[in-house]
Amino acid sequence: MLRLGIIGTGRIAGRFVSECREVSEIVISAVYNPSQESAERFSEACGIPVHTDNPEEFKEAVDAVYIASPHGTHYEYAREMLESGKHVLCEKPMAMSSSEAEELFALSEKKGVLLMEAEKTAYAPGFLAMEEIIKSGRIGTVRDVEAAFTRLTPTDVREYLDLSFGGSFTEFASYPLLPVFRFLGTDYREAVFRSLNAPNGVDSYTKAYLEYENAFATVKTGLGVKSEGQLLISGTKGYLLAPSPWWLPKKFEVRYEDPNRIETYEYPFEGFGLRYEIRAFADAVLKGKTAGSGEKAEAVARAGILERFLSGQNRGDAPTEAEKKEVVIWAHRGCSFRYPENTIPAFLRAAELPGITGVELDVQRTKDGALVVIHDETVDRTREGNGYVKDFTLSELQALKVKRTDGGETEPYYIPTLQEVFDALKPFCDKNGLKINIELKTSVVRYEGIEREVLELVRKNSLREHIVYSSFLADSIRIVKELEPKARTGMLAVTLEDCAAAGKRAGADDLHPCVAGLQGVFGKEKSGRKIRAWNASEPLFGSGRELPKRDLREYTAFGVTDIFTNVPERYIDQGGLK
Repeated sequence: MLRLGIIGTGRIAGRFVSECREVSEIVISAVYNPSQESAERFSEACGIPVHTDNPEEFKEAVDAVYIASPHGTHYEYAREMLESGKHVLCEKPMAMSSSEAEELFALSEKKGVLLMEAEKTAYAPGFLAMEEIIKSGRIGTVRDVEAAFTRLTPTDVREYLDLSFGGSFTEFASYPLLPVFRFLGTDYREAVFRSLNAPNGVDSYTKAYLEYENAFATVKTGLGVKSEGQLLISGTKGYLLAPSPWWLPKKFEVRYEDPNRIETYEYPFEGFGLRYEIRAFADAVLKGKTAGSGEKAEAVARAGILERFLSGQNRGDAPTEAEKKEVVIWAHRGCSFRYPENTIPAFLRAAELPGITGVELDVQRTKDGALVVIHDETVDRTREGNGYVKDFTLSELQALKVKRTDGGETEPYYIPTLQEVFDALKPFCDKNGLKINIELKTSVVRYEGIEREVLELVRKNSLREHIVYSSFLADSIRIVKELEPKARTGMLAVTLEDCAAAGKRAGADDLHPCVAGLQGVFGKEKSGRKIRAWNASEPLFGSGRELPKRDLREYTAFGVTDIFTNVPERYIDQGGLK
């Protein structure tokens, strides 16, 4: 049995563990993460005996390693493990320059251990069959390869936020470069890149053109643009077409000049496909191999392409701590991680935070006409009951206890009326200038006339200068502006692009996108506007989910000025620092 350790505990590492169970020659013996807490949590979840933040302890427990850490760390981890005589299976990209890749392969040869880049597609039965057909000369000499890999990706994850190694090309190019180098070779003459960049400088969509002496290749990758993910290999006698997702090769066709002559091939693709590369890795280790010349040449060529691409990107250096812009902090439904959301204690705790800008809340109407503060259109998620808010009377709503799924005791906090919230927060508005963002919950249940009712209650409480009105329904924003032209409004949508489009129709002053939907590139549409982004990834009270760490200032590169967060107490004294 080969004792294999995992470096990194992210998304792909979890899949790798499940796929390893399908390979009898390997046992996962340890997991390493610089964060002991993360290593321990992953170990417990996956049943791995050793978890550590100590590299030496990790090395003692393994014969081989799988590197699944962030891209920028792959080379250093691989070099350290090879120096220690460990076999290395490294997630792609293994290195960000050809010289780094060549150094790693030279080190693996010197130490007599295997170095392999994790390319699951290369070892899948369907892709191996494609390779046999191409080698057989069935479609003649290959003159062109076109391959694409695009996946619409939220902007609040590493792929967008890593300013040094993030972006669509560094994330996905290894996939389409596989058939390019496998069927045209690695001796290309020229590589040209064209990119559409996200506002923070990483590429959201890239097309790369590779020119060979007698052939061409086109590679497309995307995080914010969706394209057909097919593979087309064109030859002098015919062509091979693999439909999307070609990198999970289950089916492809070979076609010829005669349109009636079509050969269809189908192959199994098990699980996530990682088991194919794991089996190939284990087999090579047990046979005493280091690296084949073809695999080495392709890995070095892939690293060289990434090096060329990054050298031409005008990303600039990542900002220093002093250079990072601060964000304005709002309490999303109050301090809604510590207290039940949209309750008086959650709002009061937020209002007491020194330097807090404002609180955000949601307004709906009960069966008997009361304006109440609750987010969901039904009570099912947050309360021990079920049904639509509009079908409850105020007294019935306020009798419902808080629901929680983490096993803790329920709390007596009731659903407040909007007037009760105003009574609690007005002293902070008058004394500290606290702002209140009122979200009109009209996009699912159309509470006719609620805009006028809320505006009248705001005027009655002398809070007009302290209120921002928002809604997912453009019509509600339009009505607010008609009734109160000087009112400040924010258009809600998941993406910045949709906020801008709907906000333009409604005459909204500001834009309120999700932090995961900041892909849009705007010029004059954004000028002078606040972009207040809401963070949907943060857990709420009683959910039992882990509270992730985040530096909120990362979003300012996308134009974000303000953040609605469930944990303002974490950020308010640190200006957005994690």
